[in-house]
Amino acid sequence: MSSSDALSAYLGWTRPAHRPDCARPSWEVDLRTEFGQHRNRRGGPAHSCPNDDCDHGDQYEEVTVRLLCRSCQVVRLITGEEQSDRSTTTASTGYGQAPKPVAGLWLYPGPPLLRLHDSTPYSYLCTLERVEQLDEKDIVGTIVEGRGSRGATVWSAAALLEVRHLPSVRTEPYFTWKTVSGDTAFKTVAAAAKWVKAAVDAAATEKEVAE
Repeated sequence: MSSSDALSAYLGWTRPAHRPDCARPSWEVDLRTEFGQHRNRRGGPAHSCPNDDCDHGDQYEEVTVRLLCRSCQVVRLITGEEQSDRSTTTASTGYGQAPKPVAGLWLYPGPPLLRLHDSTPYSYLCTLERVEQLDEKDIVGTIVEGRGSRGATVWSAAALLEVRHLPSVRTEPYFTWKTVSGDTAFKTVAAAAKWVKAAVDAAATEKEVAE
């Protein structure tokens, strides 16, 4: 089982900050692309791409994202090179869909397996409380779709997220699960959610006894 796509959809993203006294935090977003920008003398030596189909060289397209909050009057300018722009939906990204309460948990949907607009989520992230923006500490389990011996849809589960930071190897954290359902397959998402909740409750009870 793999919950990596769901974790990538929710974790590792940051939201631009407003001023602490902002009464109505909300961003207006605008984009601007400037063509034929020249690299400055600190942008590296003169160069061009050996690929005849690539125009990468001393000139480039500069993209600026402007965020404006009219309440606190903050403006943020984010500038980069080589714009990549595509439109999709929350059904394809998973992120942006409302979580649903199941078996004492909140399930946050991840993207579908094939990222089709009409597909259902391939995996879910589980939390005990509904939150505005997921953080590592909020996630207590995951539920992932699979196939049974006869090709029917089944679900596997894991609980108790462990986050490892290995800066010498990779910049992003490494996620593992302390408890997994293993060969146990669940016919429904609700059944898998009940397993996650039981595993979380058992771990909490064990911690209380130890203390």
